[in-house]
Amino acid sequence: MRNVDIVIIGSGIAGGLLARQLRLACPDLGVLVLEAAAAMEDYKVGESTVEVAANYMVRRLNLGTYLYQHQLPKNGLRFFFDSEGKDLPLPRMSEIGSDHMPFHPSFQLERARLERDLVTMNRAAGAEVELGAKVVDVAIDGRGRHRVVYEQGGERREVACRWVCDASGRRHVLFRKLGVKVHKETRLNTAAAWGRYRGVAGLDAVTDAAWRSRARYTSRHLSTNHFMYDGYWIWFIPLAGDLEGTANADPRPALMSVGVVFDKDRIGEGSGAALPGPRTRADFERFLGAHRAARELLEGAELEDFQSYAHLPYHAAQYFSTDRYAVTGEAGAFTDPFYSPGSDFIATANEFITQMILSDVAGDRAGFEEKVAAYDAYYRFKYDSTLRLYERMYPMFGSFELYRLKYLLDFNNYYNLVAWPFMADRVTDVGWIREELRFTDLVLRALSTMGEHFASLAGDLAARGEYFAQNEGRFANGLNGVAQLETRLGPTIDEGFRREQVDRAYGSVFAALVERRLGEPGLSDRARVVSELKLPQVLVFRDITPERLSRLLDRIAERMTRELRGEFPDAGVERVELGAGGEVSVTGPAVGTGAHAAVLSRARALWDASAGSLAHIAL
Repeated sequence: MRNVDIVIIGSGIAGGLLARQLRLACPDLGVLVLEAAAAMEDYKVGESTVEVAANYMVRRLNLGTYLYQHQLPKNGLRFFFDSEGKDLPLPRMSEIGSDHMPFHPSFQLERARLERDLVTMNRAAGAEVELGAKVVDVAIDGRGRHRVVYEQGGERREVACRWVCDASGRRHVLFRKLGVKVHKETRLNTAAAWGRYRGVAGLDAVTDAAWRSRARYTSRHLSTNHFMYDGYWIWFIPLAGDLEGTANADPRPALMSVGVVFDKDRIGEGSGAALPGPRTRADFERFLGAHRAARELLEGAELEDFQSYAHLPYHAAQYFSTDRYAVTGEAGAFTDPFYSPGSDFIATANEFITQMILSDVAGDRAGFEEKVAAYDAYYRFKYDSTLRLYERMYPMFGSFELYRLKYLLDFNNYYNLVAWPFMADRVTDVGWIREELRFTDLVLRALSTMGEHFASLAGDLAARGEYFAQNEGRFANGLNGVAQLETRLGPTIDEGFRREQVDRAYGSVFAALVERRLGEPGLSDRARVVSELKLPQVLVFRDITPERLSRLLDRIAERMTRELRGEFPDAGVERVELGAGGEVSVTGPAVGTGAHAAVLSRARALWDASAGSLAHIAL
């Protein structure tokens, strides 16, 4: 029986990137990749990357040149909102997006091309990559002498190894052999259908001058484009064509990935929706055709292939073990494709696996065990927090007004709490992870609480007939809301600044929710309100009611009263009162006196001071 140090099951994006990372980090270790497919030609979904995955591929794996030469740079995430009748032409749809390429890069991946190229690169780097090698058995030995059995070319072969890493995707090869249960997620009931179209003209083919100019003629085509509806969303993602002069050169028009992800409780079978979720190829084409913008973009294009998943999210109880096995990518867990988190999960898992192997081979048993425990706990937390991010989102997707605020909060939290620690290499630091895990309950409560508030406001707006009120003709620059973070992300973390930004994001967005629920115009840009709504205060603000707002205003008035007494010690200030509609009154100094006028003027100035609210900056 042959011996290697590490066996990776699967040479898709997760396994291929892990093999490259291990060869770069541990060049003395033998890496064997066993891929069931005889050729890396399978069309796979999951083309869109975001900043963590891109940083991982460029900085850790030295793939920057390759990505810019052979894949497409991505112009951020972009969202379009339609009328209730799904009949707006694209230039009239409200939009959230950028008017320039984002500060930190990301990419659109043509997965089959990338995975073929990773096989070549990994072989050149010294990894053994066996295609047509189907793993049929795995025996885990806690002493680090595992046995992997695979079939290739009609022959049955065995290999012994110290580590087994499963990157087999939804086949869950390792978990199935070990009897580890993969749990179907019940908190989010989503499904997906998708295909690749050839000959889509693309969003940049739209000639409307005003529409082009509002994004400063940036390429919308290069964005991950989301068409947003109540209970579902449709994606349009461009894919790079094969380069001229290669063996796979293709003179035909480039491909566009187009898909639908839907909440089965809202538009699936049995939901009572007028437009049931697509399950077959014919259903898929009919579904897309019911939306004017999608129909016009796809006019004359040819659907080349079709796939679907009946259910998307799932998870396991454990991902990494001191018995020297680990899972990465969809072999372990999956949440939802919205915000494109799949490759971020791969980057995080691969970083963890590499660090665990490095500690193990160095003979640092204590460090190895600490890393396994910390990394597994953090990965489970990452799954749970991501799942809660999506749990109540689908009912608000169809409203520009609602989703603009949700995206503002999520984008800030992603840059601040996810991307920054990854770029600063904190995410593999056991001490940092332990500190982060101390706040697990706080983070999960924050996600759930805000989700409840957004869902409640979605219901209110629908009941008032205002859900679609801002879905035509509006534009919000999504990058404006993270401009204060873009240039700060890097190898050095400013923890004080990070905490300030968390409070600012939650305060700005929550104040905007209160303003809309209770009809208090201007409330969300008052510095006194936003500064009072730091994350801990938001979490105890369980219900948005006039009574709750009144108590908040009373607290603010008390603070202002104390300040005015300090500024005007001889004026006899008794109390500041804040009323509906921005009214301010002061008791104490006699009305009509200069003292009263001065105190009242100062009180109004304090109350009217702008917060520089992110909810307004991002417009």
